[in-house]
Amino acid sequence: MATSMEHEIERYLLGDPLEASKVIASEINKSNAKFISFIESLEASLTNTDNVTRGRATHMIGDVVEMLPPSFLSQEQGDMVTKFLLAKLKDHHSVQPHALQSLAVLTSRCSPLGDETAKDICLTIFREVQNQTLSHADRGATYRVLQNLLGASTQALSDLGGDFVIGFIQQMDAEKDPRNLLICFNCAQFICSNFSLGPFTEEMFEILGCYFPVDFVPPPNNPHGITKEELVIALRKCFGATPQFAEYSIPLLLEKMTSDLQSARLDSFFTLAECAPVYGMNGLTRFLGSINSTAKREVLMNISSALVEAANNAVTEVYKAVVSPTTQTNKSISDVSENIVELYQDVGKFLEGTDLKKSCLAFSLCRAVASSSTFAMGIMLPLVLPSLISCCHKHTQVSEQLAFVKELNRFLSVIYDHKGNTGVLAPLQLLMKSACAVFEQLLKLTSSDLQREAIKGLRLVSTPRITTDEEQVQSLLHLLIIKSLAVQSSDLRSEVLSSLRVILEEEPKLSEQAIKSLIEQTDQDNFLLASDALVYTVVNTKSFTEVNNFFLKTMSENILALAEKSGNLLSCARAMKQLLLQISKTEIFAQVETSTALPLISLSIQASEQWTEESSKTCQALMSCFRDAFSVFGQFMAKSDVTSFWDKMALLFLEGEIQNHDFTENLKNIQPLQSESPWQQTRLVALMEGLVISANIQALVERREQFFETAYVLALQSQDEFTHLSACKCVAAIMNKAPIGSQIQWFLEPIVDKLKRALASENTLPGRLRAVQLWLWLTKAMECRGHSATTILSSHLISLLDDPDLGPEVGRRLSMVVEDMDDIFSAQNHSIITPLYKQRFFSLNLKALVNGYENAVSKEVKQNYLLAVSGIVSRLPLQVTKPHLNQLMPLLMLALKDSKNPNLGAILSTLSVAGASAPQTVTSNMDSLVPQLLDLSIRSGDMKVRIAALECLEQLTGLSSHVLVPHQTKVVRELKQALDDKKRLVRRQAAETRSAWILLQPETKS
Repeated sequence: MATSMEHEIERYLLGDPLEASKVIASEINKSNAKFISFIESLEASLTNTDNVTRGRATHMIGDVVEMLPPSFLSQEQGDMVTKFLLAKLKDHHSVQPHALQSLAVLTSRCSPLGDETAKDICLTIFREVQNQTLSHADRGATYRVLQNLLGASTQALSDLGGDFVIGFIQQMDAEKDPRNLLICFNCAQFICSNFSLGPFTEEMFEILGCYFPVDFVPPPNNPHGITKEELVIALRKCFGATPQFAEYSIPLLLEKMTSDLQSARLDSFFTLAECAPVYGMNGLTRFLGSINSTAKREVLMNISSALVEAANNAVTEVYKAVVSPTTQTNKSISDVSENIVELYQDVGKFLEGTDLKKSCLAFSLCRAVASSSTFAMGIMLPLVLPSLISCCHKHTQVSEQLAFVKELNRFLSVIYDHKGNTGVLAPLQLLMKSACAVFEQLLKLTSSDLQREAIKGLRLVSTPRITTDEEQVQSLLHLLIIKSLAVQSSDLRSEVLSSLRVILEEEPKLSEQAIKSLIEQTDQDNFLLASDALVYTVVNTKSFTEVNNFFLKTMSENILALAEKSGNLLSCARAMKQLLLQISKTEIFAQVETSTALPLISLSIQASEQWTEESSKTCQALMSCFRDAFSVFGQFMAKSDVTSFWDKMALLFLEGEIQNHDFTENLKNIQPLQSESPWQQTRLVALMEGLVISANIQALVERREQFFETAYVLALQSQDEFTHLSACKCVAAIMNKAPIGSQIQWFLEPIVDKLKRALASENTLPGRLRAVQLWLWLTKAMECRGHSATTILSSHLISLLDDPDLGPEVGRRLSMVVEDMDDIFSAQNHSIITPLYKQRFFSLNLKALVNGYENAVSKEVKQNYLLAVSGIVSRLPLQVTKPHLNQLMPLLMLALKDSKNPNLGAILSTLSVAGASAPQTVTSNMDSLVPQLLDLSIRSGDMKVRIAALECLEQLTGLSSHVLVPHQTKVVRELKQALDDKKRLVRRQAAETRSAWILLQPETKS
């Protein structure tokens, strides 16, 4: 072994270090004792008179240790090697770097070295190594040694006291390399946080402070990955490592806050905000005046919103730190109070000045102080609020009123966030009444923005966190109820209803009164608004029961008087869905099966006896609402509850037995899944659809196969379009969620065979079209889950484009395979979604579509293929279609000529994006594209298509001038007609597009 070891050592020294180190490390790894043999074999090289040989041999120790497992060497072996390497630090200066590199490896790979060894390493480095004379890599080795020892031998280094601190300072002095600085900053933070700096506190800060603010700019491509942000954060942590830095740090930060560089000022405010909690009252109090004046200057200058926000945040953190409960004394409290009052006096002239912007900025600075603590809030608010309320009263312009009322609401939010304090709030009650008067006055104005802010303000003022006046809360509740029945604006209505909910959540006892008032209003032509508002009054089980029962009772009554009250019926159904969504993640939802789900089934069956041909559309709308409600049940009910509910529904729908359910109404038996049943009954399948598409398939166990087969037959045979579509979705959802394995094949194989027979030409056209629809849904379901059968399904679907009867329908609907359908196929609905399934479908079928178009025997069949291609391409991101644009462009250009193509707008949007992302492809088709776009922008009967064509023309102006100039005159001339379009939006876009073409300039040679 000795001969082999010597051979590898010689190989290393001759210039093959990597392989030699691997071989030696592999041998040593077999037996720990061989490490000593390795060191002994190195003796000749380590004592060689040649400095280069000694250096390489010393470096070899580190290379071999690095390839050994961590902690492979015992502590005794580590100490022995360390002593030898420390001796090498005293060797020739060319050997010293190699010893440092090996020490860096040894201290990171060995188990903790002995305490005395760790001390010897540090003291020897401090004594022997002139770090500033070394290369950046060797300096880095020094810092890594110290970093490793700080982590492994903290107590031993701490025992060195000031010797270690001053030694580290001397080693770090004048370091400039960012890689090394990152290590130095991490070490400095650890030292300052865990060691006593003693008399060297100022020296430590000076060695760190010279780097502030960091102005590092990474080199191109940033090969080492060091960013300015990393250095900034590391240095900031050093500043905040010890409260002893406060007396040195804050003057430096204050100085940099007046720098001409915005980045320096921003960094200073961020650093002060982070250090303030560490410095505390003792470190900050004497600088409060200077901090106030500097922050005031920055805020009022308003050079950038980021600086204003940073300055305000720093002020908040400073005042939060100086009134910490653990450090408060009478004198400190007095000093803080004086500084808060002085700050208010300094900005007082701006608060009610004529400059609106400066007034708002001054209020924001005062708010920053107030938000720091309850104590600061108690001093600042009585000073500021009278001025702010006065500003709200005396200004009459909407923009000014809006600015000040927003500031007032922000101050009220400060009170709200501090959760109230009796001692602080008592003196503010008169001001709160004045604020209420402001808000009530604003509610009388016509501006919806002002009314929205007024509602928000009244909500804040009336919360129990701010007021104990029950009459005020009652008054606000009454006002909100009135507003909820009168306001039509969506934004204002949202604020009203959310405020109503917040008030009732904090005062649940008032919900009964609110529900009663709103129910009374449902009889006075306010049913839609009142039912919508009732949803927001549900804050507990009791209020849910009241509102739920009212909705169910109202829907039952409206079903019996269907002709007169269909609008109220639908409003109630939509409100019920919103109510279920609102409580879906609360404890209340546990009772919905008995309180809501079963009664909704009863109502649906009851309604099926009332529907007529005249109320068919109302039936469709109502069953859609109930379907959405049942989707909520499937998504949010517990799995065991879903299973129980499914068992009941499956028994009812498959067997039609009313008697086995807890229905109070005397209902007739039904057969909703039989295709021969009237549409009034078959549309009840929408309830099953809602549950099937949303629930976990594992919860739907009993009778699942039976329901699947019945829904499949219903989808093929039902002549009612609504029933047919619901049944198709049920079949598709079950196929998508079916457990992986033989079961899905058991479902799929017979279906495919039956569908092919149903598609045969000898069948009636309506039946064949229903089979096509079901095939499309199956293809969508299987494509989503990435099943291997999708190739069979999609290829047969594409072949149907050649069918003269079915081709147009397939062409129009094929794009649904790549269309987003989050209401059916989504993770929330427990669907199986394979990533990139759209791209897979497109790439596998594009060739067949293009070949089909080229081989089509008639114009009608070609049109089918164009419809299919344009629909698919328009629903895919450009990144997917871009590689195929050269192949697709001729087809898309032909698709644009079909004025009846439903995908025109989407195709134009795709072409607009392609003009920027794939200019070469668009450029080669300019001669045919521009005339086609001009024709669509002027003669298309669809306003959206005309706008999309104009937008596409405008996007083309980003192409090279030599491509555009030949078309410029024609485009500018013909777009004159679009300027006279009957639609304002078209005229506006035409003006923008024409201007862009007029401003085109020919390219000039430089």
